[in-house]
Amino acid sequence: MRLLVALSALMLAVGLCTLLLWRWGRSREPSPCDAREIEEIASPGGRAQADVFEVRCPGAVTTHVALRAADKPPESRADVFVGLGAVPVRVVWSGDREILIESMAARLLVGETRWREVSVRIRREK
Repeated sequence: MRLLVALSALMLAVGLCTLLLWRWGRSREPSPCDAREIEEIASPGGRAQADVFEVRCPGAVTTHVALRAADKPPESRADVFVGLGAVPVRVVWSGDREILIESMAARLLVGETRWREVSVRIRREK
């Protein structure tokens, strides 16, 4: 019985070490994509923020508008607009709960109409 418990403990330890080494190795892999921040626009009341940025990956470029609470880090943001290519966007807060995104993007990959209590309007210009 002791041998069975010892072998089980050894197997569990080996599995845990393998998992930790795998996760550590993955976290150090370089990302093939590069993000470039373009602009940050706070809502009139300062509760939310719109981040405009580009993501450049091998073979593709996308332009993003993401919303987040003003007191939260960029990792918590959520995309409400993603256009294919490096396209100019204009972001205008109409109030604390409404934002307008204007863009000439030929192809829209993400176009949300709402984020939390914020209404999102997207106007595609030609």
